Amino acid sequence: MAQQEISCGYEYIITADLQTCLTEALQCSYSFIVSPIIHPRFRRQSTNAGKNGGFTRSDMVLSPQDWTSRIVAKLSPYINVDSPSATVRQRHEDYLNEELSYCRGLGVPAIMISIHGRESNNLARILQTYYETSHHPSLIWACVPMLCSRTYRECTEDDEEEKAWNEPWYWWSKFHERLDWDKRVGVVLELSADLPSQEVVKRWLGEPVKAIIVPTSIFHNNKKGYPVLSRAHQQLVVSMVEHEAQVIVSGARRSNIEFFVQYLHRVWRRRPNPANDPMLSYARGWEDYLQTPLQPLADNLDTHTYNVFEKDPVKYNQYQKAIAQALIDVQKDRAVKQIAEYLESVSINGSNPLCQFQSKASCNVASINQCSKNELCDNNTKELIRDDPITVMVLGAGRGPLVRATFNASDITNTKVKVIAVEKNPCAVVVLAAQVREVWRNRDVVVIPGDMRQINLSPKADIIVSELLGSWGDNELSPECLDGASNLLKPGGISIPSSYRSYVAPITSPRLWAAAKIATSGIPQQKDKNLETLWVVYMQNKHDIAETKLVFTFNHPSKAVKDEEGCDKSDYRGLPLTNNRRQATLTWDVQQDNIMHGFGGYFDCTLYGNEMISIVPGTHSPGMISWFPVFIPIKTPMRVQKGDKITATFWRCVDSRRVWYEWVVEVGNRSTPLHNANGRSSEMLL
Repeated sequence: MAQQEISCGYEYIITADLQTCLTEALQCSYSFIVSPIIHPRFRRQSTNAGKNGGFTRSDMVLSPQDWTSRIVAKLSPYINVDSPSATVRQRHEDYLNEELSYCRGLGVPAIMISIHGRESNNLARILQTYYETSHHPSLIWACVPMLCSRTYRECTEDDEEEKAWNEPWYWWSKFHERLDWDKRVGVVLELSADLPSQEVVKRWLGEPVKAIIVPTSIFHNNKKGYPVLSRAHQQLVVSMVEHEAQVIVSGARRSNIEFFVQYLHRVWRRRPNPANDPMLSYARGWEDYLQTPLQPLADNLDTHTYNVFEKDPVKYNQYQKAIAQALIDVQKDRAVKQIAEYLESVSINGSNPLCQFQSKASCNVASINQCSKNELCDNNTKELIRDDPITVMVLGAGRGPLVRATFNASDITNTKVKVIAVEKNPCAVVVLAAQVREVWRNRDVVVIPGDMRQINLSPKADIIVSELLGSWGDNELSPECLDGASNLLKPGGISIPSSYRSYVAPITSPRLWAAAKIATSGIPQQKDKNLETLWVVYMQNKHDIAETKLVFTFNHPSKAVKDEEGCDKSDYRGLPLTNNRRQATLTWDVQQDNIMHGFGGYFDCTLYGNEMISIVPGTHSPGMISWFPVFIPIKTPMRVQKGDKITATFWRCVDSRRVWYEWVVEVGNRSTPLHNANGRSSEMLL
């Protein structure tokens, strides 16, 4: 959950009196402290490890509540269980187990441990054992520097400095990979005076950063003598905190420790107000929370779901604009056809009073079609144009938001409409019927209960309107629904929406992948099923590896499949036989070393004319909250390097009773297995 307030801790290098240190920090408005479990200068004999009970202070110096909520235990930073020396490795392994055992007894919320390099197999093994043998294990915070000073000193050219910024990420990513991206393990970044490129920062924002350590040495005093950070450091701190990181102040006391936390709170309060973005306000509390996609065709939505969707003013405003433009165009087309019919029924001469195209202009259908509605409906021609209402069918009307949008568009365009609301959900039909009696009693509106694919109404609709889109465009079976209801639309009629497109981008997100792996409990095989399922989620803790690309496109009204002779095929009802199966192969060039955990899925939609709605990151409709993106995981995350080419193939498969997706990913000579083969893990029922 995104933080409303910044959470700050203070790191004590030595805590001679732990109670005094904690009291001081709490009085200065810090939320917690980081304290070493063992005195930094204390060295144990390897033969006594685990046997000498006096290696640290008693736990009775603090209350159990303080231990479990206000202390982050820092293990001895010199411990290196992956040392090349067998003697050191075994001795440090004993030290680590001893300190972990003591932390288990204290019940501290988090344990901070230092990562020393890319080799961390033994450390990962010991921590895995710790998790397997603990009933209430603490979180593990793996501490790494943002800049590897050792690699930085070895750099001989300026273009090699990037290696020093990348090296700590390798330490962390390899360590986390060995723990199978366990969500109980996070990273703590120690900031440096210099900062890396934005690409490096963005990659860290895709990792589960639990805290950032801000050394007092990177603060400088302002004119009044108070500690402040550079503008670049301020922006980095705010970005990290927005991704749920806490801030730890560490280092020499160059000022009153209260001044540091006061300044950090001030920086956080001065950030751009997230309340200005309705999506951020709406999504608060739902960040990185996985949800199963809705299946409104197979299941009836409940009142709460309807209520959430109806709170989106942007979506229905866009629909209203699209309907208004469609009404104008239908009215204009009617006028053109009616005048053309009249002109064909009489003898046309150059002085026809009904023709506005005098002198050199010829009086024919083509020239009439170039006129606006107002030109056609002047005093000479108005009496020829019948003012019949335009039939608008709202398919999947729910509780009526699109019906209201249609009436609003009718009032704006001064157009008569007859609205037919089709809805299969019995609960929603009750609401619609009540609104017909109480709210729309002076309107021409009819409620038809039933499945839009199975009803046959007359007269046909001039315009059909629906909101059957899912977070990946077609994943709530809009193509099948609208194709099945094509008999309700007049030839040449208008469909709103007229087209929609799905998109994907490869992403890194250990948090989302780990959450998907354990999203549902059950038999062990459920893990594979979870990683072959699309998840609706407001993605916060993720990083895009490459740009977003188009996958599938659907247009309405759909065109029929052609037979061998080039003629349109039809089904048993005489409706056009459409094909909604799709296949798309996409490629991306990797610009930065990373780990791919899956894809972010988005869509955009052309309602009618120039009116659109979108959740694609680059074109997101401002303020629209109806759809979160989808996360499409891969079973085994793949490490990619700069210069690699990612190739992904997606299939949309259809049979007589269901629709499902399949996908496979290739990087160089490596390939994932086919995901969701034959819809074995996830499907949408027709």
